[in-house]
Amino acid sequence: MIYFESEYRYNISRNGLVGEVLFTNLESFSGDISRTYSNLFAGYGLGLRLKLNKYSNANICIDYGVGQNGSHGLFVNAGEGF
Repeated sequence: MIYFESEYRYNISRNGLVGEVLFTNLESFSGDISRTYSNLFAGYGLGLRLKLNKYSNANICIDYGVGQNGSHGLFVNAGEGF
C-alpha cells in the first residue's frame, strides 16, 4: 500500500478548544510487492477537532470523507495527538 495525505488545520475558537481540518489523500494498493501500483484512488473531506487535553494536544476527531465511486463515511477518533 502507498498512501499520501495532506491536511490544512486551523482553529475556530481563540483558545484552541475547537478546530477544523480539510484533507485530501491518494492511495494505491498491490497484492504482490513485485507488481506495480497502477491505480490511484483519491479522497477528500473535512473534520472537526475538539481539544481533549491541551498539554498533550490530544483531540477528539469527527471527520467526513468522500472517495471514488460514491464511497463516503463518517469517522470518529478519540485521542489523536499531533
